[in-house]
Amino acid sequence: MVAPEKVAASTVNPRNISLKWSWTVQKYSNLNLTCQVDVSDGDSNTKTKNFGVGLTAAVIKDLIPHWDYDVRVRCGTAQHFWKWGDWSKSVKIRTKGDVPDALDVWMKVKEDQTVISWKVPLTNQSHGEIFDYKVSWAKTKEKNQPNQTNVSRSNHRLTLTLDPSEEYMVTITARNINGSSSPSTIIIPRLNLDKSEVKTSWISGSNGSFFLSWPVSPNASCGYIVDWCPVFGNCTFEWMKVPPNRTLTTVFSKNFEDGRRYLLSIYACTERAPVLLQRREGYVRETKIEGELFKLKNKQEDSAVEVSWEPIPLEKQTASIHGYILYYQDKSGDVFNVSTDDPEATSLTAKNLNISTYTLTVTASTAVGLCGNTSIIVILNPPAYNLIMLTLISLGAVFLIVSVSIIICYRHWACIKHKVCPPIPKPVLTEWLTDEHTICHLHFDQSHYSEVLDVPELHDYFSAPQPVVGQDYMHSFTFSQTPKGYYNKPMKKLEPCLTLPTTGLTFRPGVPFFPGNDVFPNPSYNLIVQGEDQQSQSHPEIQEGMLIIDSRYQPQSPEETFTATQPEDVPDSPLSYSSTYILLPQKTSK
Repeated sequence: MVAPEKVAASTVNPRNISLKWSWTVQKYSNLNLTCQVDVSDGDSNTKTKNFGVGLTAAVIKDLIPHWDYDVRVRCGTAQHFWKWGDWSKSVKIRTKGDVPDALDVWMKVKEDQTVISWKVPLTNQSHGEIFDYKVSWAKTKEKNQPNQTNVSRSNHRLTLTLDPSEEYMVTITARNINGSSSPSTIIIPRLNLDKSEVKTSWISGSNGSFFLSWPVSPNASCGYIVDWCPVFGNCTFEWMKVPPNRTLTTVFSKNFEDGRRYLLSIYACTERAPVLLQRREGYVRETKIEGELFKLKNKQEDSAVEVSWEPIPLEKQTASIHGYILYYQDKSGDVFNVSTDDPEATSLTAKNLNISTYTLTVTASTAVGLCGNTSIIVILNPPAYNLIMLTLISLGAVFLIVSVSIIICYRHWACIKHKVCPPIPKPVLTEWLTDEHTICHLHFDQSHYSEVLDVPELHDYFSAPQPVVGQDYMHSFTFSQTPKGYYNKPMKKLEPCLTLPTTGLTFRPGVPFFPGNDVFPNPSYNLIVQGEDQQSQSHPEIQEGMLIIDSRYQPQSPEETFTATQPEDVPDSPLSYSSTYILLPQKTSK
């Protein structure tokens, strides 16, 4: 038979196509024909048969939306069914687009962080360009509006911070020009409060993959999920789904690396949250660990040396460690060893050693042999040597502390001296005497005095008391006895601002003089007023209009007394002063 002509699609839908063709030979329209339609998508071919009289049409089903197909047709008669006619020309047809397929979703929970991940839809699953993804989540007990967020098409995971004590429902959809996919839902289980965890067993890979098997779980209503990710580093997990009727599978990934440890988990898919069944850990292929793996330290105890090291990080364990061996060799070349089968051990001890130099080597025992060799040289010292070294180190530490203290004190000596022995302030008496604010201007009323007057001179108590001249003037003073002697004070009169010490004052007519009721208190000494005769003989005469001050120092006894003969009241009596003291002003009692 000749090939059909004008093969074309009469109707194109997302998942089926209606074909039509025609015959150039008119008699074929009355024959009972069997036609074969060949559909190719580039990777696979599908052939379907159609029967009918004068057949000129066929329907192709189960196609992929938004997909390109090559279609051709050939036919034969029912009588000669083994003999086919020629193929028609191939026709290219693209199905219409459709909403994306439901996403393949999985999750990983770590405390309050939950990572939701979905596989990027393949071209035959997206049915067009994906615009974005929408993720919504809410507690299973709540009926409120769920939380929602959109994720760009370049991302295929989202990290959520959820309450670990609550169960959540997470829904993800993909959207293209034709609409959104069917929702994919996963239940996030609450954190296991009793902390009972599934034990992890060891698994060895082969041929770049892992072979897994597990017992049947009655909870696996929708099958099983197997996921895996590296034990250390960023856990970019992958997963696969297994039908309910299977309990074994081979895990393979293009991302598997030799010498890297992986953690594999097996879950039962249920109507609610997935249930963890088993955990496995192992390498796809183990590789030899590089040398100088250990950071060794040694400690001598009598005739034994303990060698310790830090735990080996997982990223450096390119093979599973089954134990450790410590080799020690002395100068004579004899080699001894001590070992442990504990992969978590961090020390080994070589005992009964002689006083010598030893080479200590630690190596790890793995499935690919001994590797990670690390050596140190240890000189075994007598016990007394350690005591001497400890003493020297202690003395050195003390010397260092003392030296630092001396240097600090030397550099800050001025400050330390100022704090410990502060400077004694200088007497302020000189400044007080020369301060212009403390000296009052003396004013004398000379209208009452026309003759030279002698002032009683103050002496210590060894001088004999003498009669006092000018007793009328002395009436203005009051002498009182205190526990330390006597002091003088005014009687209802104001004090002068300052009384200047003098040895003798001579007043003449025309010379100003202040009234005799001013006060000269001296609470620190007990004085004796000398009589008129002695006073007048001991001082020279003063020129008119001048005031003579005698500031000579005279030693005083700590226990002096002041005595005076109470005079009769003589108002406005002239007075001549002779003193060796500086009398400071007293506060006048009001």
